Amino acid sequence: MSDHFLALLIADLVGGVTLWKVGRAGATYPWAWSLGAWAVTAAFSTGLVPAQTMILVAGVTMIVGVGMITPLVGAIAVVVLLATPVIVVQQLCGRWRTATAARASGHDGR
Repeated sequence: MSDHFLALLIADLVGGVTLWKVGRAGATYPWAWSLGAWAVTAAFSTGLVPAQTMILVAGVTMIVGVGMITPLVGAIAVVVLLATPVIVVQQLCGRWRTATAARASGHDGR
């Protein structure tokens, strides 16, 4: 049994399982998903796309992903830091209003 036969057999299994899972999930275009999974598996397992290329693409993807996520995390941190005093003031004003209303009505707030 040749290596390519085994690789294409694995690609057939991956394509079939993908078609089954996507079809059961009710997603649109299950055949397109199945053919895409088959093509990717066949390309990787037959050596059409070498492992060195996969490693480089994965590395660049991680670097770009982290480069895009980091500013977003920084922006969220800035928003939280700027919003914290506002939230604290709103909480204190709410407590002050409750205490003032309780004293005015003669109720002790319990």
